[in-house]
Amino acid sequence: MKDSDSVRQEALRGLVERGVITLEQAEAVRAALDAAGADQPRVRWAEVAGYIGGGLVLAGVFALLATSWDDLAEAARVALLLGVAVASIVGGVVMAGGPRAMVGRTDRVPTVRRRVTGMLLALAAAATAFAVGEALTDPSLLLPGAVGLAVAATGYALLPSAVGLVTAWVMSGVLAGAAVDEVVPIWEHDALPFALTLLALGVLWGVLASRGLLHHRRLGLGLGAGMAPAGVQSMFVVGLESPWAYWPTLGVALLCLVYYRWERAGVLLVFGILGITVAVPEMVWDWTDGAVTVAAVLLLAGAVLLTASWIGIRLHRDQRQGG
Repeated sequence: MKDSDSVRQEALRGLVERGVITLEQAEAVRAALDAAGADQPRVRWAEVAGYIGGGLVLAGVFALLATSWDDLAEAARVALLLGVAVASIVGGVVMAGGPRAMVGRTDRVPTVRRRVTGMLLALAAAATAFAVGEALTDPSLLLPGAVGLAVAATGYALLPSAVGLVTAWVMSGVLAGAAVDEVVPIWEHDALPFALTLLALGVLWGVLASRGLLHHRRLGLGLGAGMAPAGVQSMFVVGLESPWAYWPTLGVALLCLVYYRWERAGVLLVFGILGITVAVPEMVWDWTDGAVTVAAVLLLAGAVLLTASWIGIRLHRDQRQGG
């Protein structure tokens, strides 16, 4: 079997023989490809080293916490977590190339550096949230969630990254849950306020992504599409079986499938099919007052999944033909 270099040489030679490009142009293309191939391994190893470094920092922090956390005073715990947060921020800024590189156009920072910096800024957001929670005597996650979200959102605004967006999404869910729990304790009374709050938050994430306010548009759509049905399905976790659990899930699923007509995001198709598969058996179970057996529900879920998959394939095919 010929290697990639031999295939490339033959392809360039064939283009020269057919008069498509000149010999000088072929040499220029070959030199550019060689230069790109020479740079690629260094970029990969730099990224791997950055991830390993971040992983070692996390491992070191967790090892320290596991072995001596109970022996540390409260002030020492807070100082340790804040130290991790500050070190992560400084490391992220240095990895990005300095403060000026993080202001303005995001393409100033190479992709690999942006991903490593995003990981460090996400670590800073988590450490800051834990530090605030440790400093407070109140077990509520309201203030830690708000501070963590602020740090994560600021980091994402300065230098957008996928891990930064996911961190902000997680912190927003923590903040929303804590805010609802301050008014209506979730596990003691009713999960409906919590479910509706996460539903609204998921829709908000979807709107922000669809309006182009998030740099990672499709990831934002997926996070919103995942949070909305997860929130309403949480009512089953606490034993609250209600039409509120399946109607919003079905609505979000249909919204994802409809919006897929305009937005080529496979995650919308996945969550649309998944939502229908989950909501329809729940609806049948509720309407029949549990008279349908588990086997029948499984068969129904399978049939719904196949139907929803067929609809998804048709939508995808129509989208490709239309594009």
